[in-house]
Amino acid sequence: RSTVGSRTNLTNRLVLLYAADGRPDCANCGTPTGADLVCPACGHVEERLPATFFSNNSPNGMCLKCQGRGSYFVIDLEKLAPGERMTLNQVIDHVEMSPGFQRLFRRKFADHLEIPFYQLSEEIKDDLLYGHYVSGRSDKTSSCLTRIFQGRLRRGEDLGGLYSRMICPECNGYRVGEDARRVSIHGRHIGELGMMTISELHGFLGSLIGTDDISIFGRNQVNDILRKTGQLIRSRLGHLTLYRETPTLSGGEIQRLFLNVHLDSRMDSLIYVLDEPTVGLHESEKADLLESVRELKEIGNTVIVVEHDRGTIEMADHIIDIGPGAGLHGGRVIYQGGLAGLLDCNESVTGQYLSGRKAMPVRVRLPIDEVVPRLVVGNACTNNLKNLTVSFPLGRMVGIAGVSGSGKSSLISDTLLPLVKHGARNGYPNVDEINLDEDDEPDIAQTVADRLEGICYIDGYAEISQSPIGRNMNSTPASYIGIWDKVRALFAAQPEAVEAGLTAGHFSFNSDGACETCGGSGVELIRLGGNLVIEKTCAGCGGKRFNETALSVLFHGRNIHDVLEMSVSEAALLFADVRGIASPLRVMDRIGMGYIRLGQPTPTISGGEAQRIKLAKEIGRRRKGNILYVLDEPTTGLSMYDTARLIELLDELVTAGNSIIVIEHNTDVLKACDWIIELGPGGGMDGGRIIAEGTPDILKSNPHSITGRYL
Repeated sequence: RSTVGSRTNLTNRLVLLYAADGRPDCANCGTPTGADLVCPACGHVEERLPATFFSNNSPNGMCLKCQGRGSYFVIDLEKLAPGERMTLNQVIDHVEMSPGFQRLFRRKFADHLEIPFYQLSEEIKDDLLYGHYVSGRSDKTSSCLTRIFQGRLRRGEDLGGLYSRMICPECNGYRVGEDARRVSIHGRHIGELGMMTISELHGFLGSLIGTDDISIFGRNQVNDILRKTGQLIRSRLGHLTLYRETPTLSGGEIQRLFLNVHLDSRMDSLIYVLDEPTVGLHESEKADLLESVRELKEIGNTVIVVEHDRGTIEMADHIIDIGPGAGLHGGRVIYQGGLAGLLDCNESVTGQYLSGRKAMPVRVRLPIDEVVPRLVVGNACTNNLKNLTVSFPLGRMVGIAGVSGSGKSSLISDTLLPLVKHGARNGYPNVDEINLDEDDEPDIAQTVADRLEGICYIDGYAEISQSPIGRNMNSTPASYIGIWDKVRALFAAQPEAVEAGLTAGHFSFNSDGACETCGGSGVELIRLGGNLVIEKTCAGCGGKRFNETALSVLFHGRNIHDVLEMSVSEAALLFADVRGIASPLRVMDRIGMGYIRLGQPTPTISGGEAQRIKLAKEIGRRRKGNILYVLDEPTTGLSMYDTARLIELLDELVTAGNSIIVIEHNTDVLKACDWIIELGPGGGMDGGRIIAEGTPDILKSNPHSITGRYL
């Protein structure tokens, strides 16, 4: 329920404005009432509604159908059970779920498995689809398809229309009830204002000043709102709507909202800690953010910023440089002091790049001419795109640039990739053109475009996003990149393991190799009553998770637990001669991930790290042919040193005959691109157009290009 409007308190101010100055339509004839709330047509007198009736988070004001959310998720039963005679057992097979969930559902519904799904009782169907509340836990439902689908959506999986969000038909997404929708100011009800962008809201409320539509109290409220929306627009957040849910915001957008709230409070004597606030910002947007940071300092606060951005480092009064490398090679203070001292510090890698003693790699750009094959998206109108026909040169490195909200993700993640995935299921590379119509599959239902041309020129695709690579604490980088099974098989092949009759399962803490005391978790749970549980290190294995039998087998003097504790760099040396294990480890090491532990739980890995691990996995697969790699801001969380290594790796992919499309703000990466497509000129409704495209040199001389000024 947390939204931009609730986070900034703008929604509450609008609630007060509508409660004081809103004019309801007549309940008898629907005619708008006057300022005195008397209907000019029939004389009926309306009463003012209390403020709670205008809040979508209040039982009085929310639309009851969607509980004030504006939408809800639904399961498409026709896709879940496409055949009339399809049994429950067949439905469980049809839905992609883990073997563990399949066993659970078959145990739970054992008496109904051979009954056709549509002949099941409503109670059984509801339990399967939506679950039931667990006794004593008001916040938890039993295992059901809804929970499985929600988990898969969080992981970014394509559900093929089985489970999708539906705009509430009762309120049309406005979130508030019918009473609130009958009350308007200047012809708009509060739900319509909630769906406006902040820039549109600023313009609408500005037009009220000087009119007779609002009272003196209302005018004061409007002025307060305009001051706040003006600040948000200056922070490049004008493209957001008040109803935009905060979990859908980027890290940079959340931090800018945070800064605005605190600047608005004018509190002093606080310590603010900001973690990479420039992430997701165009170079032209960073200046406003850094001005906000400076203002926090000037009103009497201390601001500590964790950052790789050149401009932020150069602005700092005091710089602390940690290094010299990452992981085991880091952890020391290399330098602290002013900028001049950092530039002269020979041990500081950061100082070497800032001073120019180290430079970014220079790619030999490949030419773009008429014979270069291209992917062409025709007439794209997804989200804020303005009927774009976009040509992507293949066998090249193509950068997608533009300010926040300009349509980069709409063009690539929401249009190009769904079309490519659709084509992958429908015949490429044997067809040249994919045309869309209203009968197409639901996975591209949100994609608005006419066609995709040139798909025959690629042999596959790889989406390298920043979504998590695993949410289970037992999931590790070693298992994700596909080497863990090979490591276990290697240990099972050691002479002492063969002699003892051990298999690969004896080297898994989820199977026969688990410590008998803790079951492979490494900890023992002590229940103190109620929901109070504490953990202590397992006395049986000392937190190593494996039993003595598994730990007794060594490979070059290391046991299976030692391997999980190794960094990628160490493991690359240990397994240097082992085919199938060494290659992906070397790629991870080269991409700057050598410090990651093989057994590190994946939920502790950042979005930027997850993206680089995915890239290493894809490169380690060594697929042949022209593979289309799509990366979304891969420099997130990277130092200048790591960015240089990333550029070298991307260059190798292109040299090997692959195509790269990279959404990026980092000017070092954009300068290395063969071709840049820049969207803009602004965000939200002010974006969605191609304002410049060409080589980096062409953009530098293009007066319409905002990115070109920084290249």
